[in-house]
Amino acid sequence: METNVFDQMAKLYDTDDRIQLAKRILDKLVPFLHNTNESSLLDFGCGTGLLGIPLCSNYKQVILCDDSLPMLDVANFKIKSQGIKNAKTMSPSDMALDKSFLVDNILLSLVLLHIPDTQSILKFLYDHLKPNGKLFIVDFCKNEKVSHSKIHNGFLLEDLESILKTIGYHTVNAKVILEEKKVFMNQDASLFLLIAEK
Repeated sequence: METNVFDQMAKLYDTDDRIQLAKRILDKLVPFLHNTNESSLLDFGCGTGLLGIPLCSNYKQVILCDDSLPMLDVANFKIKSQGIKNAKTMSPSDMALDKSFLVDNILLSLVLLHIPDTQSILKFLYDHLKPNGKLFIVDFCKNEKVSHSKIHNGFLLEDLESILKTIGYHTVNAKVILEEKKVFMNQDASLFLLIAEK
């Protein structure tokens, strides 16, 4: 991930468009969060916490993780200013060093498209998920109109399902949850929700 780009964007990241998209994603995601009030959530690639911070009311603990420190600074400011007691931030390098760090659920929302090696990051997250834990992925369906050297142009659900089952997930379910205008490199796009259980 190009950290410097996200570092520069951090203070201006929460645009109305991004806030509204996050709300629409949350509306689709929350119905799938069953009995999570005693569980932990890792929001990996959390940015400024547009999804992770609202989900603090659904979980016992929320860990916001990003490799952009300025993004985490914004998230920490929100946590402090809103008086949230069950959230904290960390970097992926801290995670990598702590082999005992395990969570019940992991959320990966509009992050996977920025990571070149899809299989490696999904395996890394699998290793930090408790037995029977769930991975929630929200991202763009493959879009041939999108072409950019730094990001994937979306994903085919059957390809992701194959990768996840190879890693070790025993159930994988995915469906398209949103159709949005001009959200993916200024192209119309479909977003999917994929849920994989360890």
